[in-house]
Amino acid sequence: MPFKIKYKFKDDKKYYTCTVTYQQYKNFRELPIIKECEVIKKNQKNVQEYKEEMEQALNYAVNNDKSHIRRLSRNM
Repeated sequence: MPFKIKYKFKDDKKYYTCTVTYQQYKNFRELPIIKECEVIKKNQKNVQEYKEEMEQALNYAVNNDKSHIRRLSRNM
């Protein structure tokens, strides 16, 4: 079941939020461009399309391309 996280990029002062699965969260925390990452809300609705978009965004982020993650996230 997907859940909401709050995170910050290493070169950014703003926090962002997005919805991820547990496996995506594990991968997200390990990205070298992520400074902080924590779970902020559980019990989100399961949205298959969003999960797939986030998976693609994580794949781009491995290569330091954070544009897709930012597009899927909300600025806090």
